[in-house]
Formats: sequence, C-alpha cells, structure tokens
Amino acid sequence: MTRRRQWETLAADGSDRAVTSGVSTILMVALVVLLGTTLFVAFGTLADVVAEPPTAAFDRQKAENGAADDVVTVTLAHGDSLRTDRLLLVASKPVDLGGSDTTPNPSYATIGEKLSEGDDQVGVGDTWDVGESIRFGANGDLEGVTIRLVWNPTEVDKDGAGGREPSELVGEDAHVLLRFTIR
Repeated sequence: MTRRRQWETLAADGSDRAVTSGVSTILMVALVVLLGTTLFVAFGTLADVVAEPPTAAFDRQKAENGAADDVVTVTLAHGDSLRTDRLLLVASKPVDLGGSDTTPNPSYATIGEKLSEGDDQVGVGDTWDVGESIRFGANGDLEGVTIRLVWNPTEVDKDGAGGREPSELVGEDAHVLLRFTIR
C-alpha cells in the first residue's frame, strides 16, 4: 500500500491520528510565527535604543551686544535632519534657547536645555533641518563658555534639578555632535 493510501485508510477507519498530525503541524507553524514576531518586536525596539548617531555639521556665530547679553546662533549646515526631542544643549554657564523669532531669555537659563522644550521656542519644529538656526544667550558675556550639542538615541527628559545637572541629561549612549568654546 502506498503512503497516501495508508492515510486514507487510517482516516476511513475512524482513527484521528492523521487529523492530529495536521493540527500539530498548524500549531507548530503558529508557534514559530508568534516567536518570530516577538523577537522582531524585541530586537526592533533594541535597535532603536542603540541607533547610530546622526551626521551633521554646524556653522556658528556670536553676536556681540556690548554690555548687554551675548547671543550665539548655530545653523545646521549639512547632514541629517535631527529630531529635537533627542537633542540637548549643554553649557558650562547657564544659557537659554531661542529661535529665529524668539529671543533667548536669560532669566530661564540653565546648563542643560532641551531643544524641544516649551512651545517650539527654538522655532525649528520636531526636526532641525539643514539651513535652520537656533539661538542661545545668557546673562552678560559668553566668552569662554563651553557648549556641547548632545544627541541621545531616545527622547530625553530634563531631570528634577531643572537642568542644573548635565550628567543626568546625557545618557551613556549619547553622542556629542558639536563641541566648542565661545571666543
């Protein structure tokens, strides 16, 4: 008897062995699909956390305001668009961010400024695109202040210290996109 004929005979005999074999195959396929989907979601989320930092180049310019508060403009010259919820401006002296239409307010200055803070105070939206600029300022002269623009692989929140603790703002997977000392 051929195998096909044996199966037909078993099924005709009222034996459910052939049906059980088919059901177990379907359950095994479903289990493999479920496991594959679970692993894809787990590693997809992990891949987002360990994402590669973007590439970007910046132009910067300091505006001397005499005895008034200095303002520095930073323009994304070329490279990737940058998600503002993943960027922090960390300074060695408290500064405040502003945009092309908003003037930095030194009374809100901290050493850690999140670019997506407030009602789009930097004026670039959810992403900072090539050609767009941000501005920051502080009380008085900015001479000698060190600035870091830090990218984090996930959205960052300011710490409970109101941005006064930059170590709390910068994660271990963070990447410094720009570092300079104002002259």
